Formats: sequence, C-alpha cells, structure tokens
Amino acid sequence: MEASKEERLKKALLAVEKLSENDYEKLRKLVGVGSYLYRLVADFLNDPLKEDLKVFDKYGFEKKVAILNFLRELLERKLRKPKVNKNRKVKPFETFLTPLEKVDFLSPKEVRVLKSLGIRTVLDALYYFPYKYKDRRLNKSVRYAKPGSFICVKVKVLETKKLPEGDLYNYEVVTTDGTDTLKLKFRYKNFRALLRFKRGSEWIVCGKLKQFAGEKYLVHPELYSPSSEEVGRIVPVYYARRAGQAEEIASAQKRKVVTRAVANLVKRFAPYFPEVLPAKILEREGFPTADEAFLSVHFPPSTEDLKELEERRTPYQRRFIYEDLLLLNLALLLQKGRVKGLKAPKVEVPPDFVDRFEERLPFRLTGAQRRVLKEILDDMGSERPMNRLLQGDVGSGKTVVAVGATLAAVKAGYQVAVMAPTEILAQQHFKNFQKILVEGGFLRPDRIVLLTGSLPQSVKRKVKQLIRAGAVDVVIGTHALLQDDVEFKNLGLVVIDEQHRFGVLQRKALLEKGKGKHPHTLVMTATPIPRTLALAVYGDLDVSVIDEMPAGRKPVHTKLLYEDEKERLKLLLRRELEKGNKVYVIYPLIEESEKLNLKAATEEVNRWKELFPDRKVLLLHGRMKDSEKQKVMEEFKRDGDILVSTTVVEVGVDVPEATVMVIEDAHRFGLAQLHQLRGRVGRSDRQSYCFLVVPTELREETHKETRQRLDVFVKNTDGFKIAEADLQMRGSGNLLGTEQSGNFFFPMADLGREADRRILEKAREDAERILKVTPDLEKLPDLKKLLFYRYGDRLELGSVS
Repeated sequence: MEASKEERLKKALLAVEKLSENDYEKLRKLVGVGSYLYRLVADFLNDPLKEDLKVFDKYGFEKKVAILNFLRELLERKLRKPKVNKNRKVKPFETFLTPLEKVDFLSPKEVRVLKSLGIRTVLDALYYFPYKYKDRRLNKSVRYAKPGSFICVKVKVLETKKLPEGDLYNYEVVTTDGTDTLKLKFRYKNFRALLRFKRGSEWIVCGKLKQFAGEKYLVHPELYSPSSEEVGRIVPVYYARRAGQAEEIASAQKRKVVTRAVANLVKRFAPYFPEVLPAKILEREGFPTADEAFLSVHFPPSTEDLKELEERRTPYQRRFIYEDLLLLNLALLLQKGRVKGLKAPKVEVPPDFVDRFEERLPFRLTGAQRRVLKEILDDMGSERPMNRLLQGDVGSGKTVVAVGATLAAVKAGYQVAVMAPTEILAQQHFKNFQKILVEGGFLRPDRIVLLTGSLPQSVKRKVKQLIRAGAVDVVIGTHALLQDDVEFKNLGLVVIDEQHRFGVLQRKALLEKGKGKHPHTLVMTATPIPRTLALAVYGDLDVSVIDEMPAGRKPVHTKLLYEDEKERLKLLLRRELEKGNKVYVIYPLIEESEKLNLKAATEEVNRWKELFPDRKVLLLHGRMKDSEKQKVMEEFKRDGDILVSTTVVEVGVDVPEATVMVIEDAHRFGLAQLHQLRGRVGRSDRQSYCFLVVPTELREETHKETRQRLDVFVKNTDGFKIAEADLQMRGSGNLLGTEQSGNFFFPMADLGREADRRILEKAREDAERILKVTPDLEKLPDLKKLLFYRYGDRLELGSVS
C-alpha cells in the first residue's frame, strides 16, 4: 500500500475514533464531518458509502453513527496487515482430496449437481470461486439515493393499486423506508400476484432506482423477507466452467444447490487447509493465509468494496491469482528441466553453414532470420533436446529458417518430420522445401516426400517403406505422420507449424518416434503472442522471434468500409484485376444462418460472379474435402481472379499475386484473426490492400466499442501490438482458441487482465528462485501436492506444449 494512501486512511480512522468518544458527543456538535472524511477516503471506497458521506450532514444522528461504525470497520480492515499464524491447526493435504460421495453432510442431490460442474473433491469445491458477486447490503436510504444507482432498502407497504389502462406497468405497490416514498412497479397478468404485499408488511427490495416527475420507483425489484440469509451481505454468484469459458448456471434451483453446498464445504474445511505458499512470500506481498483467503473469497466481509471484488483486487483474491500463476510456472519449469535431462541427437554444422546456405538462396536472409537460425543451430548442436518456439509475424520468413534447420539435421545424417495442420499447408510446405532444397542443389528430389491422408493407399505404403528404410530425409505431412505404422529410421528434428491447431497428445505421439532419443523440436506460429502470455502458454519452450520483414515488402493499406460505400470498393477491385492481381473475399459463415444476420460464402459467391462476369470467381470453404480445397487453390494460383472463401485461407496460404483482401462482416472476427487474414496479401513487392466491410449501422454511437477495436487494426500492422490490443479487449481465450484456453482456465487468475499479467512475471521469478532452493519441491510438500493435483496429468506432456 503506497504511503500516501495509508496515511490518509489512518487519518480518517483517527477522526472516526475521536468522533466516537463520549458516546459521539462531538458528532452532535460538528458540521462538515462527511465532506472532511470524503476528501480523505473517496479514492479508496465503494460508491454507496461515498454517496452517504457526501450528504452526511443531512442524515439523522442514528444514521450518522451507523455510517461511521461501518466506515471504522472498513478502515480497520484495509489497514490490517495479515499475520501468518504458523501454529494454527491444519489437516493433512490428503484430507482435501476426499471425494464428495464420502462427505457425510452432503445430500446425494448436492453431490450429483456439484459433480456435473466438475467438482469431484473437497479441494475442487474450495477452489470453485465465485465468478461475480451481488451486493445485498442495506446501504441506501430512498431520500438520498441517486437515480440510476443500485439500491437495497428495507421498506413497509403502504398500499397496492392497479394502474390505468395504457400505462407501461399495470400494478404498483407504494412503500416507504421512513425517509421517502418508493413505488414498486410490476407487469403482472392479474391482481393475485400482489396479495402478498399486505399493508404494513416489511420487505427488502433491491434494484436500479428510477425517477420520473419527482417519483422514485423500482421496476420488478428483487424481493426478500427481512429474515432472508441473502440480505445484509455480499452474495457470491457461481458459474459453470466449460471448455475454458464461464457460463451462468441456467436453473435457479441448481444455483441454490451449488451455493448452499459450496458454502457448507468451505465453512467446514477451509479453516484447516494447510498453507501452500512460503511464509516469506505471504509476508512480502501482504497476502492472507489460505484459511482466511478461502473464507473471504466465498464469504466477502460486509465492509468490502464491491468494485474491488468484481475487479479481483482484494488481498485474498490477489493471493489466489498469484498462487495460480506460481503453480503454472513451477509446472512449466519442472517440465523444462525434465526435457533438458533427456538425450537428443547431436547436430553439428560447420561455422560457415549459414553463409553457405544463404549463397544458394534466390534472396538475402534478414538479420533477424540469420540470428534466429543461429540460435536454433546452437540448440541442435547439443545433446540436450531443443524445445524452441519460433514466433514471427505473417510474411516474416519463418519457413526459410525451418528449411535451414532441416538442412542442418539432414547433413548430420538425421531425418526430419514437418507437420502442418491442413493438406493445403502441407502441400505448400512441400513445394517450398523442394524449391529451396532441390533447386538450391542441397538434396535430390526423391529425398523429400509428402505424406497426407488423401494419397492413394499404394502411394502411402511406398512412402512409409522409404521412411522406415531411411531412404528419404525430409517427410512433410499432416496428421498422417502420427499413424502407428509411420516409423522413422533416425528422426532428429520435428518441425510443427501452427502448433496450436494440434492437440498436445498428437504432438507427443510424433516426438515418440525418435526411437530412444528425443528429437529436437521446432514449433512455429504466425499468431503473434504478447510476451507475458507467451511466458504462460509456452513457458517450457525457449522463444525466438523474427522481428524484421524481408526487404521490398510494402505495408498493406487497411481501410474500414461501411456497406453503403462498397461502390468505391468495386472500382478499386476492377483496377487491381486489370493489373493482373488477384483478390480474396472472406466471409464468417459457409451458409446463411437464421440466428445470425451475416453473409455467407456459398450464397455470396454468385453475387461476385454477377459483379465480375468477365472474371474467374472460385469458392473455397471448410466443408470441402482436402483434395477439393487443393484443387481450388491451385486453380486460383494458376488463372483465378477472385477467391470467395471462409477463414480456411487464414493460415499459411501463399499467393504472391494476391493484392486485395476483402473481409465481409469484419466486426465478427477477432483482431488476431483479422491480422492472419491480412497476412495473405502483401507477400510480394506489389502494393496491397485490406478492406474491412461492416454493416452501415455500426456508425451509430451504440457500436462505438466495436469501431474502436477495428480502428486499432486499421492503424497497426505490427502483429504484436495487435495481439496486445486483442488480449486487452477480448481476453486470453480468444487468442488461444477455446480448446487451448481451456488448459489455462485458472480458478482465479485471468491473463486478459493487465494486473494479472504483471503478477505472472513476478510469479515466474519466484518459481525460478524456489526451484533453485528445492529443485523437486521436497521442502514445500503441500505446494508440490497441489501442483501435481492440478497439473499432474499434463506435466509429462509439457515438453510438447
């Protein structure tokens, strides 16, 4: 806590304590108390209390005392330094691995509902944190509450009445909280629904305060009896967690069961949970111990600031954010150490290898390509397995670096496997590798083969025989490389392109073909990943970045176009086609959808044929067979003019003559995906263009955020800056894809938040320090048990992540 903040809070607490002396004698005499306290604490308090301090002098004496007592409790809590009680009674870690079926106070229904949400043990329940919170504290009076604010007040019913025909609402309940009248407005089918509102009955009502013509009212407020457990506190709201996403639990009954069962488990078990974090870290960061943190997350103190809770900035939430990220980094670093302990083929190359390789290329390598290739060759020259991620923006020349590494392995007597996610990309790699290695005179044509699922069985059998016999050096393929009968004689290097398209188990299957030796691994991705996110996702890989574009490449001109401006686009396309250039047109859907008001490729292709009847317009989409896709791409490269497609062209497709990318309904794509699509043009020295076409209604003020997001893309060509912006706006899951983000759905942390990414770097440094002191975590046994509970099934797979 910064000194100035702490001093101001202490000053405010001292003032409250002075005011409370002698039965609040000074409070009865002084004026301006509220404004004085407001100046001291407004920056650190939640809105309801700030509003109360603003109008403090208008309240009666009892209300003033209640506000000061609440403020004192809140200030004491904010200023209290957590103490690490090393003598508290704890239970063995294994106690918390108890299956729910064996917890005697849970009913069979509660067990069934919790298990449907993935909660199988007591430990799972403790870490099943609320996704958000509802403020049900009685912290407002009707008289001084501002319209538009959320209020929760105790009221007494004065009368109920039916409103005149034509009114927006048909029934009204008139109430008072003792300071002012508050009307509750309803749309009910009949008057019977109002029978519960007997004159003189008391209710707690919560909702957004509205005001019209001096009349304050709530529309269909939440209603509670004064004795309800939810009243007077901050209520946790639990969400279902599926495929890396949080979803609201649909059934109100199920929500009640989850809330009740989790609450009982936390109350019973949290006080005895063993501390997993080192005491030094708790003291340094001011974190509460595990017992207090669990209880505070699931049952926030009534003095807590709701905004801090929602933004996960409280000390107990930050503790679990840190814990999440420390565990992840420990898992990745342990795995990195395990892989480095394995033995790999030693690939030795002469000192002038890069120069001799470049001499036979039809172009010059950039400085970044030379630097990265040398990093890779240094790794491969060791008997420790290389495990390197090669990052580079679209068009930066990653493939030629991979070819250089491949050549080094082949010259050292080893085979190389290159795996791509699609047949189109595998075919393209095959041609590119042949072009460089065969035309450059490095290898004979028969030493490079292609293995894909669409090849005839007889061809596949022959290729597999050649691989097994060691008669080929470079094998380029798709998932077909993973088949059990694909055996390498001497596999030394595995190159995996666009690796996030492959499952971890698939990558592991390929690496196991090294026959006793762990092949060197080069993972390539054209999806720029911010440094902090790369640290989390690829923390067990060394990272090389190609941060320089080949000479002669011109930045792609990018422009946002509304539907009513498309006539201009037609003229520009006509001009580009007349120059002999080609055009991509991308749609988010294959076919029209009743639910989504979006254009679809299969319907729109006919419109493009009508617009350009003298041009060859082709269609490409994901439901085509791989052989059909390949045929369309070859036709487009050969003599096609316009390719209407879905995002199947997003990755790796290389047509240098394509200079225009038109993306229809561009607002439906993430920034990272737009960047990938734009990367399909600008792959030569010709000037290229990218047009984002969006509906005309996006001009309206209600779509301001969408326009700002697209504006970031229009103004930036640097993929790393765009990825940072995408991370800020859409969260980490959108960069990684649903399947990938599911591996990083932490109980509390969220790498989409900048504050959490700052904690990630600190956690990384601490994980490195911890493993230096205790390499196998034997000095922190409970931390080790929690680590293996969370990542044990994935730890052995980390080397291929």
